[in-house]
Amino acid sequence: MQANAHAPGPAQEHLLANLLARIAPTAFGREHGLHRVRSLRDLAAAVPLGDYAARRPWWERARAGERDVCWPGLVRFWAISSGTTSGEKFLPVSDATIASNRRGGFDALVPHLAAHGGDLFDGKLLFLGGSTALRRQGDVFVGDNTGIMALHVPRCLRSLHTPDASVRGMPSWEEKVAAAAAQTMGVDLRMLAGVPSWIVLFGESVLAHARAAGRPARCLADVWPNLQLFVHGGVTFAPYADRLHELVGRPIRYTDTYSASEGGMLAVQDGDADAGMLPLLDRGSVFEFVPVDELGNAAPRRFGAAEVEPGVDYAIALTTDAGIVSYLVGDVVRFTSTRPLRLRFAGRIAHTLNAFGEHVSGGELERGIAAAAAATSAIVSEFVVGVRFPEPGEPMGGHRWFVEFHREPADLQTFARILDTTLQQGNEDYATHRTYGLREPVVECLPAGAFVEFLRRRGRIGGQVKVPRVLDASARDELLGMFILP
Repeated sequence: MQANAHAPGPAQEHLLANLLARIAPTAFGREHGLHRVRSLRDLAAAVPLGDYAARRPWWERARAGERDVCWPGLVRFWAISSGTTSGEKFLPVSDATIASNRRGGFDALVPHLAAHGGDLFDGKLLFLGGSTALRRQGDVFVGDNTGIMALHVPRCLRSLHTPDASVRGMPSWEEKVAAAAAQTMGVDLRMLAGVPSWIVLFGESVLAHARAAGRPARCLADVWPNLQLFVHGGVTFAPYADRLHELVGRPIRYTDTYSASEGGMLAVQDGDADAGMLPLLDRGSVFEFVPVDELGNAAPRRFGAAEVEPGVDYAIALTTDAGIVSYLVGDVVRFTSTRPLRLRFAGRIAHTLNAFGEHVSGGELERGIAAAAAATSAIVSEFVVGVRFPEPGEPMGGHRWFVEFHREPADLQTFARILDTTLQQGNEDYATHRTYGLREPVVECLPAGAFVEFLRRRGRIGGQVKVPRVLDASARDELLGMFILP
């Protein structure tokens, strides 16, 4: 990993110059005068922040096979995003992005290798991601981002990669999980990598296969005695931590990462003592950080990595080696320190709960559920939150939490009270609204497997799919109809 987290400015300035040298001659670069841009301040003046809708016309031209639209030449690979916001999105993945992501993948291993040496590579490494079976559209290939990256695993790691290519190419996620469990329960697995919620289901499948084969498997450490590392990302780890610790069965290293289909690997946790992640400042992405509470402004402030402050929620905009420029990815981060620069994933912009002006972020929802679970010795498998609108005579409604427990709390009301208190302590808007009419949260217990069934019915099963933390009205009613209402 790079040692420039103490001096982020020069690294990002150098990378910006290199990226703009390649983007400026493209159609997008010419239209926005990028040949005149010398700094992030210049970039902010030249290119407005844009979401997918703003960039889609450019990217559709490139995906149709046009060259030199936003990046030199033909962009051959296009990732279909998990669609957490705004439905299906097609995002450019250049050859340069693939190379940057390879280096970022190694960055995720460096802290463990530095602490424990290289015996990680004496066994197998499991990456549980999307299908490697891409579909061809003219001159380009479209598929899951993790599937694209799995096709470009460095040659030195290919012999260590598990499951094999036949399993990685399976289009059905549930069939893939079962096949991977059957195939890997007999190997010397040293590392797991994937989204925590799906690794839990995969681990449970491994144990079921092992027990069916007559092996005394109480936990994953019984199946894989040399397991030593779990590299995770995609969601906040805290709600899943207790379940994963129980599932693994003994201490291993857990390394958090922050990545996005738009920019590959963006940050990596470098130590056990601090859950914050070092942003990868000299790989393939230049960061702009926009205060979340300014996103609705005509000209929100845009800060570079050297200008951020701890404790502020920032939306991330990226300029990358795929020709993506000042693009809002929809994520929110919060810095825990600036020397060195460390951040935590704080949720999705679209997952803010704000039906009554309470402004509760996805990260705050996750911290609340984790605190309630820890205080009541509960283990949460998954959860979402929906709005409960006012009943007649109520000044205001409240929040309805749908929780699937691996181990339920002894007293659900205590769980709900601690959840409520944690949110009030961490969010002044929420606390004020609770004082002036917002009702206490209601917690509904869902049966085991409820969220997998919910995602299955919505056609959303897959390695990069995450359960949305905040449900809209139609999804909330669907969940109620499936599991709560008679």
